[in-house]
Amino acid sequence: MIETTDGTTGASDRAGVRQRVLRGLAATALGPVVTTFVQVVSVPVFLHFWGTRLYGEWLILSALPAYLALSDLGFGNVAGNDMTMRVTAGDRKGAVAVFQSTWILVTSVSALLGIFAVGAALLLPLCRWLSISSMSSHDVRMTIVLLSMYALMSLQGPIISAGFRCDGHFPAGALLTNVIRITEALIATAAVVLHARPVHVAALYLGMRTLAILVFAAVMLSMTPWIRYGVRQAASSSVRALVRPAFAFMAFPAGNALSIQGMVLAVGIVLGPIAVATFSTMRTLTRFVFQLMESIKSSVWPELSAAYGAQDWRLARKLHRHACQASLWLSALSVAGLFVFGPRIYAIWTHGRVTMDPTTFHLLLLVMLASSFWNTSSVVALATNRHQRLAAVYICATAASVGLAVVLTRSFQLPGAALSLLVVDFATGWFVIRESLGLLQDSFRGFVRALVNLPSFAAIRY
Repeated sequence: MIETTDGTTGASDRAGVRQRVLRGLAATALGPVVTTFVQVVSVPVFLHFWGTRLYGEWLILSALPAYLALSDLGFGNVAGNDMTMRVTAGDRKGAVAVFQSTWILVTSVSALLGIFAVGAALLLPLCRWLSISSMSSHDVRMTIVLLSMYALMSLQGPIISAGFRCDGHFPAGALLTNVIRITEALIATAAVVLHARPVHVAALYLGMRTLAILVFAAVMLSMTPWIRYGVRQAASSSVRALVRPAFAFMAFPAGNALSIQGMVLAVGIVLGPIAVATFSTMRTLTRFVFQLMESIKSSVWPELSAAYGAQDWRLARKLHRHACQASLWLSALSVAGLFVFGPRIYAIWTHGRVTMDPTTFHLLLLVMLASSFWNTSSVVALATNRHQRLAAVYICATAASVGLAVVLTRSFQLPGAALSLLVVDFATGWFVIRESLGLLQDSFRGFVRALVNLPSFAAIRY
């Protein structure tokens, strides 16, 4: 990165920041498209050719190895942050040490978990425990083994992505990641149409992901040639420095699961399964807004890491302000659109089998407006590995929302569940904004004043 004598990034690099943010936004925007394809196209195809029971058994078998994807304990993400800040500060040697150390750690853990997964699949009576009757015992065991290897192979992805991110190539890495996802979904869906069984699809997934990781790594090494795989520059001190932020990072997927599944459980306990179906479908529809915000957050993440590493506070503040500004305006427009057209979309989507609760739906729209805003601001702490306090607040807040939902649904029925989310989001949002402004040495008044202007990433310049 080009630097001036006062430590700020040079003009030629500042011009590239805007381009990288916009390219990153375009690349990450493909993510919701992939998710929509899987939900709208793949699921009906699997149901049609496999039937409800076999597809349900596939979901059970694929859910078990999916937890192995959490076994990197967040090291891939925090390593990417650390490497980006080091590269910005001119410490490529330190970045390589972090890369190699993290790669050795994750690969070693993957190998141990792979041995455990194979042993469990071969020795445990899984068919009886899982009540599976549409597949043979051999196919069940092989399917779990193959899907476990697929999940563990996927752990290499965040490490390779760190190589892309640290040297300004995040858009290329994000695009390749989504291309891999859509390719796997297309080929697996085609295989099911050609009457492939679950064990064959699992083998196909593993083969595709193995090839994809090799290609992914090769492209990263060609774009960032100073990074090398190996052990010579690895150091235990590099891993120890990342332990606390890595473990803290795991609070976010855990909190997300608690927020979604815990709220379903709370509503089910108080109001029953019909209310769960109503609440879950309305929340899924409104969370489309959240996916849009995730694209903005991901696109500015690596640039914030770089600006923080260079202590370029002016650029960092601009990135944060404009990301939150874009998120606020886009979420407001999306919420307005869903307010007008949401009931019609909901009726078509559910085929009229689920009746919308208008009050709950409107509260959930407010929840998305609040949560998408503070979620975007949280990128400051996440991108700088200063998210330990935020992680603690987030996991406590999600737990509180579930407990509050039980209380409020008893008094206000289904709107009480949405109201509990809204209350906790406002409280969390206040903490996140204060934390972000403190890290960036920004003023609250200047931040708010920037939000009311129309968003434009072209303004990320001096």
